[in-house]
Amino acid sequence: MPSNRYPLIAREVWAVLSILLGLTVLAQFLVGSVTFFILLAILSVAVYLFRDPNRVIPSQPLAIVSPVHGIVTLVEEAEEIRLHNKTLRVQITMRAHDIYSFRSPIEGKVIDQWSSLPDKNESRRHFDFHLKSDEGDSIVTAIRLRDIVRRFHMYLHSGERVGQGQRCGYFYFGGVVDVFIPLESKLQVEVGQYVQSGSTILAQIIHSEVVSAIQSDNF
Repeated sequence: MPSNRYPLIAREVWAVLSILLGLTVLAQFLVGSVTFFILLAILSVAVYLFRDPNRVIPSQPLAIVSPVHGIVTLVEEAEEIRLHNKTLRVQITMRAHDIYSFRSPIEGKVIDQWSSLPDKNESRRHFDFHLKSDEGDSIVTAIRLRDIVRRFHMYLHSGERVGQGQRCGYFYFGGVVDVFIPLESKLQVEVGQYVQSGSTILAQIIHSEVVSAIQSDNF
């Protein structure tokens, strides 16, 4: 399971920020004030863009939290193409200045992952993964990266467990994320709402009785 401990500035960009910091310091002594202030401004913007503050994870086991920061742009019933079942689809569009870290929407086990490069029908790179909760609920998250920057880091491995709101990935300058949740879940967001990764509850899974996938060996 990925660690909960991480810095306030995303470690994925430490190398770039270190170079910028070094150039800024050198400019102060070797070049001149104009270049120094330009580099200082670039460094300040970079630090803001790549911030990664701690999140307060809600202590609700059946809650599905937002995996990313962004705006809810679509809520609808939809068929999930990987598992071929009817679901509620919540689409979140990240803005260029939102926080870029990715968090697990539920606590559970990573069942499968899929990654695909752009093709003639879809210009964006895809990364999808399937989580199953201890109660046997399946959540599929589909990530489409921005056309400009298609790099991402995902620290998930099939068969491992992740915690609710666990930081488990990072993609530069955001993208569009679809969360496919059980159809009977109770939605707690609406179109146009701003959500925060790991903190905002997208929906609450509803069970008519207590179920444990661990006890029933559904994994």
